[in-house]
Amino acid sequence: MMRAMRTLLLVCLSVLLLASPSLAQKPRGQSETDPSVLTEAPVEDLVDRERTLPYLAYTLGELHYLAYACEGPDVQTWRDRMVELLAMEAADNGRFRDRLIDSFNEGYRAQQRYRARCGVEADTERRALAHRGRDLSEMMRSAYFD
Repeated sequence: MMRAMRTLLLVCLSVLLLASPSLAQKPRGQSETDPSVLTEAPVEDLVDRERTLPYLAYTLGELHYLAYACEGPDVQTWRDRMVELLAMEAADNGRFRDRLIDSFNEGYRAQQRYRARCGVEADTERRALAHRGRDLSEMMRSAYFD
């Protein structure tokens, strides 16, 4: 639970402070972990985690593309946040890790198709995505601590 809270706070803080070219990659040769690992967490935590974290990863992917497209290929802030999210939330769970990576990549590709140019619209989109990320993080935080 503390690991999840650290992740949420890290992602929330990143989303609030920041608004890149490689995508999160699946490591070669990574083996799938026993799916029974999922049953160790309480059902309430599982439901929230399995719905919210992929959506958060999708949002990070969208932000990563906007940063890459508008600030250049050296900006890896959102990809780095995704790598941290994976390390904290899905380090040993192959299927859930793959799901988060797929969500991140889908968010990246969605913005890539949708946003051809940077400018006022892209800045507005970045603020909206940052707000969404903050809301998701707050929702998960409150599930653990309220």
